Amino acid sequence: MELGQSGAGRKKIGIIWAASLAAAVLITFFASTWYHSSPGNAGNGVEGKRRLITEMRRELARTAEKEKCAILALSDEDSGNYADQSRASSATLDRDLDALRRMIGRNGSGKEREMLQKFETSWKNLHQIDSELLMLAAQNTDMKAIELSGTIGAELLQKLHEDLARISLRVTPPARKSETEKVAGQAEIAALNLAALQMRHIHAPSIDEKTAIEATMKSAEQNGNAALRVLDNLAGKKSNPFLRGATTEFSEFMQVNEEIVRLSRINSNNSSIEISLGRKLLADTECDRALRALQTAVVAGAK
Repeated sequence: MELGQSGAGRKKIGIIWAASLAAAVLITFFASTWYHSSPGNAGNGVEGKRRLITEMRRELARTAEKEKCAILALSDEDSGNYADQSRASSATLDRDLDALRRMIGRNGSGKEREMLQKFETSWKNLHQIDSELLMLAAQNTDMKAIELSGTIGAELLQKLHEDLARISLRVTPPARKSETEKVAGQAEIAALNLAALQMRHIHAPSIDEKTAIEATMKSAEQNGNAALRVLDNLAGKKSNPFLRGATTEFSEFMQVNEEIVRLSRINSNNSSIEISLGRKLLADTECDRALRALQTAVVAGAK
């Protein structure tokens, strides 16, 4: 489990540098814009528009920052909290957008109206992406699958190992004992193969690869069940309690495996990272570009 968590953690941490750098650049630029904005022309609404646009760009950066935090968070609670903060920044931007729309509607130039329309189109697209992304980030399914494999799954594997060893200890004829140990080993190998396949399934990038791994899992399950049936014929009465324990543990392990596969197929962590560094990043850039163009139009209209 620790190796799996470490790998998933590194994958998450690996994206924070690009995200943080982009956010830092944007926030620094916004602060510069704010402090260098001229107090003149306040009477005709130009300064009010500029201040609103600056605030909107600031909230756009906050929305992106909190979205990245939601993806990087390791717990459902933290992911949910950051997702809520991202949505709150979006709501604040919507409020400022309404105010800006009214101001431009009263005294804005044709160019301002054109640039405002372009931003609204970009912002609508970003809203849709954020809705999908934040929902995925809050699910945290890949991390849950890794944890399930390394906790309940690992515990069942240990119990299975112990019961299979006890079965062999209670078989006395040497030839039969050797055969029992061999078959018990086959059952344990099947379970260990399944544990290794779980991690491959979680990290597989495509559904086709996951489907192929599931076919291999099915084969390993069949091998394990077949070995347990052979053990039922080899083991004596003294071994029955341990054989029943091993059979139950293997069955429960397969139920855990089924849940791991379900969570892995949702693939929320990998999917959210892919969206964040792909469509989301492009949409963020397009929105900020539209706001900068609108800011330029407001300044030009004041001259």
